[in-house]
Amino acid sequence: MPEFIRKYLDQFREFWGSLDKSQKTRLYITSAVVVVAVTISIIILTRPQRIVLFTSSDRKQIGEMINILNENGIWNEAGNDGTSIIIDKKDNNRAQIVLAQSGYPKEGFTFADAISSIGLTTTQQDREQIWKHQKISDLESKLEMLDNIEEAAVTLAMPERSIFLNASNEQPRPTAYVMVRPKEKLTQAQVQGIVMLVSRSVENLDPKDVTVVDNNSNILNMTYDDDTIGAVSSQDELRRKKELELQQKVLDYFSVGQYDNFDTLRVVANVVLDFDKEKSQIKRITNPAGMDSGAVISSSISEEIVKNAGNGGEPGLGTNPGGTNAPTYQVGNDGASEYSNRHEEINYGYDEVLSEHEKATGRMIPEESGLALSLWYGHKVTDESRLNDEFINELRTALSTATGIPARNISISKFKLAPLETVEETTADRIRELVDNYGFFALMLLLIIGMLIVGIPRKKEAMEPAVAPAAGGPRFVVPEEEEPLPEIELEERSEIKKQIDKFVRQKPDLVAQLLRNWLSEDWDI
Repeated sequence: MPEFIRKYLDQFREFWGSLDKSQKTRLYITSAVVVVAVTISIIILTRPQRIVLFTSSDRKQIGEMINILNENGIWNEAGNDGTSIIIDKKDNNRAQIVLAQSGYPKEGFTFADAISSIGLTTTQQDREQIWKHQKISDLESKLEMLDNIEEAAVTLAMPERSIFLNASNEQPRPTAYVMVRPKEKLTQAQVQGIVMLVSRSVENLDPKDVTVVDNNSNILNMTYDDDTIGAVSSQDELRRKKELELQQKVLDYFSVGQYDNFDTLRVVANVVLDFDKEKSQIKRITNPAGMDSGAVISSSISEEIVKNAGNGGEPGLGTNPGGTNAPTYQVGNDGASEYSNRHEEINYGYDEVLSEHEKATGRMIPEESGLALSLWYGHKVTDESRLNDEFINELRTALSTATGIPARNISISKFKLAPLETVEETTADRIRELVDNYGFFALMLLLIIGMLIVGIPRKKEAMEPAVAPAAGGPRFVVPEEEEPLPEIELEERSEIKKQIDKFVRQKPDLVAQLLRNWLSEDWDI
């Protein structure tokens, strides 16, 4: 053993031997309290953080994964009635690697599992159930791959085909029930996407026969008898998106973040969209390219000429006999006559353009839309001197160009911020904050210091006689003022006896010298 270690051990033994029983007991208690306090502090400060590694309703898969973790020495426990695995946060990466190497978590009932489940003794009905189970598992996996879906469960009702025709000559159609646990609120477009994904994955499944609910039993694809209700909801959602788009454009215009003319701003947009439907047809007829008139498609000419036709006979049977006042008839003369008739028919062809125009719905009506901008000052910018009319007009023009809203529909206001309220932190608040932050550590430190102070043995003054050499041998030097010595009680429990015994053990040389002086015949006072 090295010399310095032996020296320290001897000093410790001497110190330990100088302690009485009560002092040793206090040291035992103090050491035990300090060890317990330090242990508790270390446990609290280094306690592990628990996280959920995997959650699934398949308890069989949960059990298999727990066995793999146990085989690799990774601490874990089952939670939520056996539907989740809880591990230490520091083991998260290692646990995922170990499970991935073993092929977990599994992707449900895969196509390979379905093939392996079919054997020679498998009936047709069993095969249909196996493929149905595989289709459900495939749909659940596809839905859970979506970023906004945390968990999905699908139930399919596949009616059996009958060889007998019913009254309507129609086979019953399948139905689907889909329960999803969304990470955030789903829009109608996203819900419709889920409906289409499920309906297009199942044969003869109509989208109307798909019901989508969330984990709170709310029907997400609610249908209405009046389609105008759903239309209004979609229109309001589109209008809100357009308002947010315009507001973001204004904020992007002030994206620097530091303003010299004002402290901060607020913007609100009011958008009016045109949802009126209008459809028109326009027919344009033009000459063919390079021609001044239409192209001749067909033509026909007919001509009729009559020359020197004979005079006709007297009309009727002649005059009635009798008086001279009987009516007479005009007849032609004997001269030559001529008649001609010409008819020409030409069909022309032209270029015809038939165009149909349908107005796009949901377009913003700038003349009816508006924008309100409020500029706030009073903290960094103390007054409104920089918010003059010239600055306001320039800003209104810039916002009109950025948003497409006319400048007359843009309102810009300026307001003064309320003065900041100074909150004085009291001494009690500061003490409370210090206690909340460092109270536990301070308490442990004070406890340790107090225990150490209590455990330190008390030093007792002991007067040691001074020995001086004298002629003729050693002599005991007595103080000038002699004090009467108390009588020594030789009882077993005497405190003075104990002190003498301790003095004899600690200073045997001085005790021997004292005895020699007492026994010396030359006692000199």
